Amino acid sequence: MSAISDQITIRLPRRFLEHPRAFHLARMRAAVWLYLVLLSRLPPGSDTVDVDPAELARAMGLPEGTIRSWLGHLRSQRYVEVRRVDGVIRVRLKRQVAAPAPPDRPPAPARFFTIAKLENTLSETGHQDLLEPALAAHADPAVKRALAGALAVPAGEIRRSRTALFLYLLKRHAQEEPRHDPRP
Repeated sequence: MSAISDQITIRLPRRFLEHPRAFHLARMRAAVWLYLVLLSRLPPGSDTVDVDPAELARAMGLPEGTIRSWLGHLRSQRYVEVRRVDGVIRVRLKRQVAAPAPPDRPPAPARFFTIAKLENTLSETGHQDLLEPALAAHADPAVKRALAGALAVPAGEIRRSRTALFLYLLKRHAQEEPRHDPRP
């Protein structure tokens, strides 16, 4: 293995370290340190590096078993491919953490009402196939009004189910909403 300089520079997208849900850090766990060492040892323009786990363990001050375990973890999470070649381990970095392409359009705003919230509020489950298109077709204010109306009715006065009542009220409130007339 060639001599390694004391200083290295690795360019990573900021989201690798600062993802809101710590996506890569949660998947890699402590193996992130091995991943960074592998990145630092990559020859320019290549995605493959040959490593000796014993030498790497000495360089990092860790047991060789830890290096092998981390390699297995990175392989299972599909960050690397590992092959044994001539007494060394050839590691190919499959997933160089690249910055995502900018979105073509801004992401849709998050909905306040979800199917899970509605099922929980209505105390009925198993109606996802009915609630999903209803949520997609109606705005949150209409959903809020229909939900308030469905919850206001005592359980003894409901004929079918509270979900059916909610869907009926949602359609009724949608029909009552004034249509926007673009004419002055």
